[in-house]
Amino acid sequence: MKGLAVSTLIGALVLSTPSYALFGLFGSDDDEEKQPDMSALTTQIGEQLNTAQSTPLADLLSSELDVTATQAAGGAGALLSLAQTQLSDENSSELSSLIPGLNSFTGSTGLTSMITDMDSVKSTFEGLGIDPALVSQFAPIIIQYLTSEGASSGLLGSLTSLWG
Repeated sequence: MKGLAVSTLIGALVLSTPSYALFGLFGSDDDEEKQPDMSALTTQIGEQLNTAQSTPLADLLSSELDVTATQAAGGAGALLSLAQTQLSDENSSELSSLIPGLNSFTGSTGLTSMITDMDSVKSTFEGLGIDPALVSQFAPIIIQYLTSEGASSGLLGSLTSLWG
């Protein structure tokens, strides 16, 4: 199941137009010989999700919802990536300090650059084999987690507006 979720995520990332540029999978018109290194990308995403699966937030999500640890990490990564692109620098910095291993959710796969709106979050959920309707269940659990970690009302309000 974990392999299927990772493969689905990779497929969703690679097939989306922005991912080609973000991952540098294809060269410019002058560099037509450059080919994508799919095995490296697969390894990179797999390692990142493995790291994210062992975080307190992923544990909370997988225990509260009917999702695997991989799905919990990927779904949280999609929402947190959207937050990283939309929050003020102050709120983004606070978010980073409250979630141990935030980069394991959003870092090297380029999710932060790819996730620009709720539609892209829902597409990521679909790629992970999660019903996009579960976004509305993930968000409050992440907010609950951040509240327990002492998040400011400004950060919580911004996330509620963003994810609501």
